[in-house]
Amino acid sequence: MNIHLRPFAMQDAAAFAQAVNESLESLLPWMVWAHADYSEQNAREWFSFTEMQRNKGEADELGIYDDNGHLLGGAGLRYARDKSCLPAIGYWVRSSQQRKGIARQAVAYLAEQAFRCPEINTIEILAAETNLASRAVATASGAELIDTRYGLIILDSGPVNTAIYHLRRRHQAPQ
Repeated sequence: MNIHLRPFAMQDAAAFAQAVNESLESLLPWMVWAHADYSEQNAREWFSFTEMQRNKGEADELGIYDDNGHLLGGAGLRYARDKSCLPAIGYWVRSSQQRKGIARQAVAYLAEQAFRCPEINTIEILAAETNLASRAVATASGAELIDTRYGLIILDSGPVNTAIYHLRRRHQAPQ
């Protein structure tokens, strides 16, 4: 399946809310922003926030769409705030479209965008240790598990062990 990533538009709010509500079973354990009865207003507020982040150069949150423009999920790149931090990629795919390689393709796209910046050599992917689906995406994307630490991710249930993956720039041999 071909995917396309682009910034969310206000006309995507109904589709976004529907995707979230369809996917609550797979989102609620891992995404603190997800909740029952997620509304179009919630989506519009998120879109406004992501536009503000993009304008400030802090993050680039994008919708994932198929060739027909149907919303498949979301993925984003958060830029490092300073030299001590790494840029990070996050992703989610609506329940009806999971296990089709969509998140892996989104990670590849975002990594390609990030590595266009010469100063970025490593991108971080964080996943709750027990979020096996998200961890499988990181591994399938070529990221390496470098450590597990407690408390980097805080869910509604509290801090959890967090698997830390690094996706590194592939250096090409000089020609």
